[in-house]
Amino acid sequence: MVSRDPSPGGSDPATESAPAFSVVMAAYNSALTIGEAIVSVRCQTRSDWELIVVDDGSRDETAAVAERFADRRVRVVRTSGNRGPAAARNRGISLAQAPLVCTLDSDDLWLPHYLETMANTLDSNPAAAVACTDAWVLDQTTGRVRKKSAMAFLDPPEPLPGDSETLLAELMRRNFIYNSVAARRESLRAVGGYDERLWIGEDWELWLRLVAAGFRFVRVPRLLAVYRQRTDSLMTSHPERLIEAKCEVYRVVAEDWDASPELRNLALRLRQASALRSKRRAAAGRLLGPLFALRNTLRDSRLWHREPPREVAELLLSIASTQHA
Repeated sequence: MVSRDPSPGGSDPATESAPAFSVVMAAYNSALTIGEAIVSVRCQTRSDWELIVVDDGSRDETAAVAERFADRRVRVVRTSGNRGPAAARNRGISLAQAPLVCTLDSDDLWLPHYLETMANTLDSNPAAAVACTDAWVLDQTTGRVRKKSAMAFLDPPEPLPGDSETLLAELMRRNFIYNSVAARRESLRAVGGYDERLWIGEDWELWLRLVAAGFRFVRVPRLLAVYRQRTDSLMTSHPERLIEAKCEVYRVVAEDWDASPELRNLALRLRQASALRSKRRAAAGRLLGPLFALRNTLRDSRLWHREPPREVAELLLSIASTQHA
């Protein structure tokens, strides 16, 4: 069973001044979910962390919810105006004191062994700069957990290619790196952090830039996070914006990077193919929308667990009990 950190004020004086992990949480209008996200950090088996919550100009009580935690390790930074997730994360990274930076969205969760497992993975792979994982998918409305992981439909290569050229070619075609990673702080700073012009796909563009710069990735063969699927998410309600964002990332690689002619041409070809695929999907949706909806309804029972997997159920129960304590 997951337990709360029992230390006074939620911090350990021996590690307070020198955290091993800087957790960066960008937040915008997340008052309903950020409390649970923070609790999942406080439930970690490692206590030597700092949490930097960057409230990106929220119009709700996001910052107030975060500030209610009586934990010296939790720091809330407010920005003036809504500048986007990339700028918010960069702000958090600039304040990070620990050698490892871990990102967590304000509506998602970590399983209790996330930090410990990611650190052990990077310790075992000293040449790697980034450790990545995958996530359970939790439907916010029904509370059900999907049988397939968040990244399964993108068919991640297993294992990840060890050489940068092969990994870059695979990653250019699809983003199979889940957004919650553990990265060596200096690798993020070396490539300039997230591209603040991008509001969607900013994580993918950063992964591409890291790989292109020669930084290695290593995958943890376990699901260590929980992705909250919402009815108002882009994937659910505006899939066309995801395609547009994908095309924009390809444009950035082709036009803004100091890339080789081969990489630039690949980005342009993939951009053209994505735009064409988007038009075909839109046309098919207009013609066959009702049939797609019926198919999804019939498939629904086969896609989800009847009961949440044990580790997810224990995490949710622990969070619920902590929230109501």
